[in-house]
Amino acid sequence: MKKLSLFFSCFLSFTFLGAQEVISILESNPLLQIKPNQQDQKMRTASAITLPFLDDFSYNSYFPNYLFWEDSSVFVNRSYPINPVTIGVATFDGLDASGMAYDISASTQGKRADSLTSRPIDLSVVDSAYLLFYYQAQGLGDNPQTQDSLILEFLSGIDTLGLPVWQDVWSVAGQTTQEFQKVTIKIKESNYLHSAFQFRFRNKATLSGNYDHWHIDYVKLDEYTAGQIPPINDVAFVYENPQLLKRYREMPWVQYLENTVGDLRDTLDIVLRNNDGGFSIPYRYDVYENNNLVEHYPYIGNTRTVLVGDYDSIGNFNFVQPPVYLSDTIFKSNSTDSATFLFRNLIEPGSLTDYNQNDTLDHFQIFNSHYAYDDGIAEFAYGINVQGAKMAYQFELNKADSLRMIQIYFAPMQNNVSNIPFHLVVWDDNSGEPGNVLHTETTYPVYEYKLNFHNYYLTEPIALDGIFYVGIQQTTNDMLNVGLDRNSPSNNYMFYDVGAGWNYSQFPGAWMIRPVLRSTPIISATFELNQKFDIQIYPNPFDDYTIIELNEILNNKVQLFDVSGRLLRNFEMQKNRFQLTKNNLKAGVYFLRIQNNKGIFRKKIVIQ
Repeated sequence: MKKLSLFFSCFLSFTFLGAQEVISILESNPLLQIKPNQQDQKMRTASAITLPFLDDFSYNSYFPNYLFWEDSSVFVNRSYPINPVTIGVATFDGLDASGMAYDISASTQGKRADSLTSRPIDLSVVDSAYLLFYYQAQGLGDNPQTQDSLILEFLSGIDTLGLPVWQDVWSVAGQTTQEFQKVTIKIKESNYLHSAFQFRFRNKATLSGNYDHWHIDYVKLDEYTAGQIPPINDVAFVYENPQLLKRYREMPWVQYLENTVGDLRDTLDIVLRNNDGGFSIPYRYDVYENNNLVEHYPYIGNTRTVLVGDYDSIGNFNFVQPPVYLSDTIFKSNSTDSATFLFRNLIEPGSLTDYNQNDTLDHFQIFNSHYAYDDGIAEFAYGINVQGAKMAYQFELNKADSLRMIQIYFAPMQNNVSNIPFHLVVWDDNSGEPGNVLHTETTYPVYEYKLNFHNYYLTEPIALDGIFYVGIQQTTNDMLNVGLDRNSPSNNYMFYDVGAGWNYSQFPGAWMIRPVLRSTPIISATFELNQKFDIQIYPNPFDDYTIIELNEILNNKVQLFDVSGRLLRNFEMQKNRFQLTKNNLKAGVYFLRIQNNKGIFRKKIVIQ
């Protein structure tokens, strides 16, 4: 059987080094704060679920399908497993249903944490049944210790107080990463063969964060016949759509159009897994923009048939002879500044018993005004525990442009560092390493709700060409905990310096830092005002108050921002003269944004 990849093995060996670079377990999961717009719960049928019961968690949701499950404290995802049976798993950890630690102060292992409970299932019509599932410890997450465990229970009855009684039927102690293990449980006892049978998985873990991961996949309950448990007979996608661009996950549309051949990958490395299914599998991909088909593969015919060997014989299947080709014209659009495409992979069932839900794989390729190495999801937090340390991210332009903003995702942690300043820095290139400092300004970490990046608007756009770097220089030895995407290794472009020179980051992944270019006109802090409309600010700098004076009386909307782009005050200005008081503002640099029918204007003010 195919072994775990060298990349993942190397990563695990780095995890607990006492180096200046540090990655930390997340203490929350912002994705679980994004509650789904579920249909009315009344849609649940009053009767029990009929056989077969099957859920492989291949749907695009972070929550279990409520038509199958009664609770939702697990995390449905495609980020944490290694070689799943089919794409998507349910992950058990130390976080509750809202993505927060059960007990942030808890340090003891082996405490009761998540559960996943089936809805009632009708087993009254069968003489025996079987429950099949696969599990993996750790994966790309945190390994459960021996005090931790994954447990399967059956509902065995109701006690005298009317409370359910659960019976342990299987369990496994904590361990490190391994292949997914198959478990089958035969159900023959009469006390389970009734119309309201239920089972549940639960785990024991450390309750103070995103610790002690277990992943389950392909849970199936069906009638046990002919004295054997049949194979699952399914061919499925394994991972998310691979990266379509050679270097980035996302990039500005205007930059992509300058070098489509150089920026787009030549081939597509789709991964399939044959779980005792058919060997002859038809495959195709389609590309859509605004629901209009703009590209189809194969270029001749509807599908390309491939022979996919069984997983126990060859491991995962990759398209290599020949590969799946990508034409540099697959993304066609009349847009001049941004575009979004739906890239859809499809395989047709190998047999009538094949589970179809995992046979379609959708990916949205976004071309906007930013560069991104990351996929938008953090599995860990990254930091450096050295005062003055620098981290620099390399990017390269196809044509000259202007940097107007830097987006950063800071992972919320118990050691809140939002009051600790850092320097936001832009460098030019020096033979493949960060060179001269082009821009620096001091700001603070900002934690955004859910999994959102914070927008750090620069005091003025910075003209750039060719290779440049954006990043952070620390003012203390506190770790700032930038989000780290484990699934997008980009270490050839990630540099850090703790005082002895630049080095590549040792932790495979991608920092969640994104530069945003000037794809649309913006007004800098040093622009020249229209001569017919003037703004005077005096005194500037000031201690207690300053006067803002305009040469016209207009309906002005005035906003005050700090240097990180946070809106502090918002008011209307009906006169041509206005007094701005300091009140509780701290000493530092701020920006006024004034909007009226003459345009949008910004002015820098300084409080002493």
